[in-house]
Amino acid sequence: MLSRPRKALSVSTSAAILLALGLLAFPLAAQSPKTILTLAGGVITFPAPTAADYIAGYVNSATGATFTVTAQTGASRTTTISIRASSANLGGGKVIGDLQWRRSDLPATWNPITLTDAQVEQRILVRGVSNDPWSNTIFFRMILTWTTDAPATYSGNYVITLSQTVP
Repeated sequence: MLSRPRKALSVSTSAAILLALGLLAFPLAAQSPKTILTLAGGVITFPAPTAADYIAGYVNSATGATFTVTAQTGASRTTTISIRASSANLGGGKVIGDLQWRRSDLPATWNPITLTDAQVEQRILVRGVSNDPWSNTIFFRMILTWTTDAPATYSGNYVITLSQTVP
C-alpha cells in the first residue's frame, strides 16, 4: 500500500444526517510506475430521515465521493481502490457497520464499512492505452433503526486507499 488519505465524517439523525468530507487530491507514487489518486465530491449529505426512511431501514446520501486513478509514468500495473473505517463506531451507541457504501455502477450491492480494507474496484492500468484514467463514485447510506438510534450527532473516519502491483 502506498498511502491512506483519511476522510472525516459526521452524521446526525436529530434533524438531518450529514457526512462531511474534506476531499483533496493526494498523489500516490512508487519508484516506478507513478500513479495519481484524485478524490472529489466535497460534502456528502443525507436528507433528514423521514418515517418512510425508518420504515425502509435506511437513508441514502445525496452525493458520493468520486475517485480518479491516473498513470503518470511506467508500464502496466494493477491498481486497486479500497475503503475501510478508522473509527470503531459512529458514537452514540451506533455501530460503524451502520454506515454502508457501494460503487455507483453496482446499485444493488451495499457493503457495511468495516475496520479492514474492502476492495472497491480493481483495474489494470496502462499509461495512455488502457483504463488511463479510470474513475468511479462511492455512494453511502446510513442504516436507521427506530428502537436504537437516539437523536444524536454521529461521527467517524474512513480511509480510501490506492495500491498497485507491477507485473
